[in-house]
Amino acid sequence: MKMRYVLLGLVLMAPLWVMAEEQEGAPGRTIEDLFLSQDIELQILRSQALGTDPEMKRLALRSIRAMVEQGVTSDGVFVVLEALASEGVSRQVRSQGAIVNNFPLIRREATELLGQVGGERAKNTLLRVLRDDPEVVVLAEAAYALGSIGLNQNNEVSDYLVHTLLRENARSTPDNNLAYSIVISLERLSEANGGLANPEVINALIETASSPYIRTVRMRAVDAIVNMRDHGR
Repeated sequence: MKMRYVLLGLVLMAPLWVMAEEQEGAPGRTIEDLFLSQDIELQILRSQALGTDPEMKRLALRSIRAMVEQGVTSDGVFVVLEALASEGVSRQVRSQGAIVNNFPLIRREATELLGQVGGERAKNTLLRVLRDDPEVVVLAEAAYALGSIGLNQNNEVSDYLVHTLLRENARSTPDNNLAYSIVISLERLSEANGGLANPEVINALIETASSPYIRTVRMRAVDAIVNMRDHGR
């Protein structure tokens, strides 16, 4: 898995949580709706994703990764990815009161694949992940994936990322990987959109550069500030 932790070595203020509408024309199907599908491969993916065995979920993700790499995806495949990205968070399975499908590494991989699929719907799903997921490993992947997609209409994505970064900066022991992923994504969004209009982006990066992160993160924030000043010129 291409997780960004290797880059480091060890390596949400305002009411931002009103989600954007689903992509115009996108069917609002759920993974349960796929039971009606006549596509055998899709039925297999659904069964693997809905089970409580993490190995079956990994098999589903392996198949989806192969499809994504071949450029072959469908609405049904996307629905499966959405479900896996919220596995154990918004979609919970309980046994005797305990959640039995809380698999952060499954959510992380599904989140990574959503970034590769791209588009408005993937962006919206990733914003929900960034809002709801309690695991920093998943949040870091979601932040990185949002930068890879590059969409930032009305500063929606950059506002989410800045909110998350400022929250992390305020912690006594902030997570280096999450901050590093957000810094990279803000820079990518700036480059893809000819700069970022929200002045809070630079302020958040300046704060990051002086927060208790490892030197790699602090210097990356400084580099991002320098590079982003050129994007709007």
